[in-house]
Amino acid sequence: MRSGNAPWHATAREAAQRVGIDPRSLRRLRWVHKARAVRRSGHQVRRHWQFVLASPEPDNYTFQIENEAELAAWVGEVARCDEAAARALVQEPARDDELARRLTSATAEHWLWTKPAPPFGKRLGWYALARALRPRRVIEIGAHDGLGSLLLLRALELNDREGHPGTLVSFDVNPAAGWLVGEHPLWQLRIQSSDQGLTEVLSPTEPVDMLVYDGWHTFEAEYADLRVAAEHLSPGGVLVSDDAQVTRALVRLCEERDFAYSEFQEVPLNHFYPGAMLAAGRPRA
Repeated sequence: MRSGNAPWHATAREAAQRVGIDPRSLRRLRWVHKARAVRRSGHQVRRHWQFVLASPEPDNYTFQIENEAELAAWVGEVARCDEAAARALVQEPARDDELARRLTSATAEHWLWTKPAPPFGKRLGWYALARALRPRRVIEIGAHDGLGSLLLLRALELNDREGHPGTLVSFDVNPAAGWLVGEHPLWQLRIQSSDQGLTEVLSPTEPVDMLVYDGWHTFEAEYADLRVAAEHLSPGGVLVSDDAQVTRALVRLCEERDFAYSEFQEVPLNHFYPGAMLAAGRPRA
């Protein structure tokens, strides 16, 4: 993610880390922040008191979604594959015992700042696209805890077994980012701002096949990274924007480059959050 225009809590996190405090251990205690989030979504705090008092997710919520079938249809449209095949890929992680084991193992001793098995939600779309498109090079901007990274890496592993190797490069400015993964032979985690590092990992001889943007959600930051990636995108490559409703930067870029654009609106299951948008753009066939 980009270091410019960092929100106040990122600055506070960096200050805490410098004096040896792990801000993640305070996630459950951010009661005021969580209560305000509930109110901003138009809900009453008393109806979501359990979330406010005990949830380890003051931001970056995880939940199951009600409309997985619509997500599969979106994947089929973006990947240009049969919808039944896309549906099978979206459902694949739910049957993956090894993936479940890795997730619960990673969270086992960190109850202060995570759920035991945080749901993947619309990140299942990331996974299904990676499985369908079989990218050789995936770039993720904004790794956070590493839930999406864990999922993408599992997709790349399975692709490799089928004869289609690929690697993942993730950017984040938080030194604690990606802890759900730890280390992985297919993964390069760069604790670095994407405005400094993205051009370093892109070249005409190593194009990007899939980029997932989940970094700072300002138009300037997202558009700049998407534009750089578009200049190094393989002919069949795809640009994915998570929380695409915030800046609409991908819409602008797709209009400028005449890329095909498609979006999916998630419907959270049993959560106060109204849901966000997942969008993708890629060169027209």
